[in-house]
Amino acid sequence: MIRHLLWKPEFDKTIDRFAAWWHCQVLDRPPTSVWVNPARPYAGPASSHATLRQRWLDAEFFVESAIAHLAQHDFVGDSFPVFWPNVGPEVAATMLGCDLEFSETTSWSIPIVQEPEQWQEILSRPLNFDNVYWQTVERITDLAIQRSQGRYIVGITDIHDSYDILAALRDPQNLCLDLIDCPQLIRQVSRRAADVFIECFRRQYAKVSAAGMGCSTWIRAYHEGPYYVPSCDFWCMVSPQIAREFIYPDILYEMTPLERSIFHLDGPAALRHLDLLLETPNLNGVQWVYGAGQGPAARWVDVYKRCVEAGKCVHVLAEDAADALAVLRAVGPRGLWLDVSGAFDSVEDANAFLKQIERDSCQSAKA
Repeated sequence: MIRHLLWKPEFDKTIDRFAAWWHCQVLDRPPTSVWVNPARPYAGPASSHATLRQRWLDAEFFVESAIAHLAQHDFVGDSFPVFWPNVGPEVAATMLGCDLEFSETTSWSIPIVQEPEQWQEILSRPLNFDNVYWQTVERITDLAIQRSQGRYIVGITDIHDSYDILAALRDPQNLCLDLIDCPQLIRQVSRRAADVFIECFRRQYAKVSAAGMGCSTWIRAYHEGPYYVPSCDFWCMVSPQIAREFIYPDILYEMTPLERSIFHLDGPAALRHLDLLLETPNLNGVQWVYGAGQGPAARWVDVYKRCVEAGKCVHVLAEDAADALAVLRAVGPRGLWLDVSGAFDSVEDANAFLKQIERDSCQSAKA
């Protein structure tokens, strides 16, 4: 298993910090991801594609430009070079027949279920892993692994879970109505979607593990075995009762191939489901995304404390260095992964901040 990278010589220390963090333990300090402004100019290809779709689906261009972007950076603290294959978060829905539309920075699905009766067609439809979108993801992944040369880790693509796949196939508001009008049919099709998630994950994990790499994702934690990010953005639209009865069983099912997991809890409306997550024995952690205009992270100290007290590690999306220190001092180092959004001007500035994190962590441990 890879523990050293040319672009991250002390990667083994980061691996060990994350290994402790998953269990709400601390080594010298919590994992702390910091970002430094690019030290080198971009030296990769420029796009000459006629459309955004052509650019997104050009695997060769994607790989070479992504590697060139990684090469610009120094990886300080517990940030590390991750090549992330990606054609957008709704790629799993393409296994069941959706097409994607592309913008500059993401993509979204074109719904294909217009009436509730069409869910029956989804139940009987074979999974299509030969579609152009998934094949692009696999081509990107294969090329990135072939060209890694010990410089970086290749992550697993963004894979939406069961009810977010259903929301991609059907307008989310209509999916809410379907939960009332044909609940048993939705139970069936949601398990079908959960199987899509599991198969997508297993295919991606097989590639990176065969290359001697552990797991990383769009949430750049690390585990040397299978790890992923359970999520359900759709459940912001439903009650705790509906979430527990319909969505939660599929979340548990989707976690069966995972050794480590951190739930992506997105937006204040999702907090109504936090207690349900905290009672989940095999869920390791929670990523609380408070959303634009709802920060800083220190505003949500009570949420982080609830998670840590329940034995769950947390991913803290701090707005800047001061915000990260405020959360650390309020919560303590146990169970925290501090991810600082604002970039530092230099490696020296970033390392000085990390020294402060280490001092504060030691003081907290002695208190």
